[in-house]
Order: sequence, then C-alpha cells, then structure tokens
Amino acid sequence: MPISQSNVIEQAAQVMIPDGRQVAELLNVTAGNSEFDQLFTSDVTSSGSFDLRQAGNDYFSRLLEALPIPAMLVHPSQRILFANKASLLLENDLSFFVGIAFSSFFTSPDEGETARHSLDKVFEDRKTRSFEGSMEFSGKRLWCRAHLRSVRFRKERLVLAILQDLTAEKLETIINAKYHQLVQVFPGGIGEFVLEAPVSVDAPVEQALHAVSRAGLIGGNLEFAKIHGLESVHSLIGSRLDELLPFGGTYELLYRKWVSQGFSVWSFETRTTRTDGTIRYFDNTLVADVRDGFLEGLWAIQQDITSRKESEEELRASRNKLRKDVQERTAELVKANELLRIEIAEREWKEQELENLVNELQTALTEVKTLSGLLPICASCKKIRDDQGYWQQIESYIRDRAGVEFSHGICPDCARILYPGIGL
Repeated sequence: MPISQSNVIEQAAQVMIPDGRQVAELLNVTAGNSEFDQLFTSDVTSSGSFDLRQAGNDYFSRLLEALPIPAMLVHPSQRILFANKASLLLENDLSFFVGIAFSSFFTSPDEGETARHSLDKVFEDRKTRSFEGSMEFSGKRLWCRAHLRSVRFRKERLVLAILQDLTAEKLETIINAKYHQLVQVFPGGIGEFVLEAPVSVDAPVEQALHAVSRAGLIGGNLEFAKIHGLESVHSLIGSRLDELLPFGGTYELLYRKWVSQGFSVWSFETRTTRTDGTIRYFDNTLVADVRDGFLEGLWAIQQDITSRKESEEELRASRNKLRKDVQERTAELVKANELLRIEIAEREWKEQELENLVNELQTALTEVKTLSGLLPICASCKKIRDDQGYWQQIESYIRDRAGVEFSHGICPDCARILYPGIGL
C-alpha cells in the first residue's frame, strides 16, 4: 500500500531498509533546467534547512503533493522514507521506493557515488545541492537532475530530493552535438540558412525565389568559411544566400527549377572568380528544411572541385592532342601508303618489262644458238634443210630465226655473168 502523506514520519520509523538495487549501465541521454528555489521562499532557517517543526502534517503533505515532479524524503541512512504521488511517473507503486537506497537508482557506479557524496554533504552542512545523472525506474532509463535540500520535521533531519526529468533535453543536446560534430568533420563546406519567414511549398516561384535568396546564414563548418576566404564561420553569420552563392544570371534558372520541383535535393556546379583573379569551381547541393508544407530553411553543401575540373581539362586537352596526333599520323600513313602503292606498281611494271626483255633475250639466244649449229645446205641451190626436213631458201630461214630482213642486189661477179653485154 502507498504511504499516506499525513503519517509519513510514523511509517518511516517502522520501515525495514532493504539492500540497495544493482547498478546498471549509464544511459547516454540529455539535460535541461528548471526553477526549483521558487518552491521554497519562506520558512527557511539560517542554516539553509527548510524548517517543518512548526508546520503541521497536513501542511507538509500538501507541500509535497503540490510538487508536479517526483519528490522523496531521504533518511540519514540514505534510504528513501517517502515518495509523493508525482513519483508514480517513475514507478507504478509508491511503496516500491520505501527503504531503497536513493543512490541505487543511478545507473553507473560513479553517479551512484556522486549521489551518496551529495547526500552526505547536505546532511553535513545543510546546503542545497544539485547534480545530474542517469537513473533507472521500471526498466526505463531517464536523465534526471536531482535537487537536494535539507529539511527538519520535529526532531528528524531529512533530505528532500526532487527529481527533474531532463531526458528529452539531454537527447536533443546530444543530437545537436553529434550534428555539429558531423558538420565539422564533413569534407565539404556546409552552411545552414534560415528564411526570414516560412514560405509554402505551393507559393509562386517568384515569392519562393525571393525568400530563398534572402535566407540568412545561421551556422556552418570551418570548411564553409575557408571556401569563402575566412578562418571562422562566425564572420559569415547573417550573410544572405545570394551573397555567398552565385544566384543571378544563368544560376537563377537553376534555383527556379529547384523551387518549381518542390525543393527536392538539388545539385549544380558553379564557377567563381576570386579577387586575386583565380578561378574556382564548386559542386553545390541544396537540401531543403521543409516542415508541414512550409520551407523554413536549407542547407547548402559546397565542395571545391577545382582540382577535379583542372584534371578533367588536362585530360580533355591530352585527348584532343592525342586525337590530333593520331589524325596527323594517319594522314602521313595514308600518304606513305599511296606512295608505296605507286612504287609497288612501278616496280611491278619494271619487273614485267624486265621479264619481257629476258624472254626476248632468251628467245634470241635460242635462235642464235640454232643458227650457230650445223646447217644442212644444198651444194647447188644453197637451200637449207630445217628441223622438219623441209628445204627453205636461205633468206627465209635466216629471216625467221634471226629477225633479219634482206635487201636484194647483184654483186659484180654475178652481173658480168648475167649481163655480159653491159660493161659492169
């Protein structure tokens, strides 16, 4: 049965103090803040203790029950004597708290030791103390801030422990810390922008475009600052998006397309000329922060791709040079091939001519050899017998075999015989 508020001291005197609970692992969640001292604005002794000696049980009971957050009374033995109804947020049965060591709810030995030490100090010097730690109730881990205050009731000196659940705040702090850590180690520049006023995703393009251009920088990483020639992003806080990223001219068309497509993740390249005349290339990605149909801000992620663009340009130039060299070499080879073809044709013609000449010479040589052999000739008419046994005039025989043509005339001896009357 839960302990009633009116007889807390009587039941506290009768309670059996059990062993403390086993300590569990530390829960990695987050912290916040709350006003506590405003609950105690009167009846405080010079020592700092809240004096209940003159207050009735009903007043004390109403005071504890008025607290909207869990509150417990802790005995000098550091065991819990009483828990208010708000403690039902932690456990389903208030009697569960009675007799449990207050420090046993903390999930790490170090935090448990902090709780024991803090209670000892409050009992010793009666000064208010606060600390934070991970606590476990009904298998559920919470990050709590414990406010400890010395109180006296009749002859008893107790410690009022008020627990404030800061789990949500602690989680948000961790998430934010991890987000900022991730942003800082990201290899590219990240800038976070917020609009002057949220704009509907269905708003006219001109309205949305104007809102985006005037979005102000609220944070970013060191790389983002270096991209813009600074060593700290704080120097850029408040700068408008159209002051940090190319926005006009052809780039405005890219932003228009991004707006018209409902602010989906969008990437594009930009080319900028710095004050020293150097040209830098950047790959830009826009990530919209849209909530409930309204654009509230955006992240601009920039990566310097100048080295890549220069490498691409060098590769393109090398390819063009190689293509030109190949074309020139191909033309040279085509020309050389044509000259070779002509040379081969001439050589083939000359070889054919030579072959014909050789054949003619061989034929002539054959004929010369035939004429130089032993020829049967008639002793009377001087006809020659050929290889087939026919008798031919000597002129015909020689003409056919030696390619000789004869011209006819009469020698003086024959003339005197044939024409004796003529004085030859």
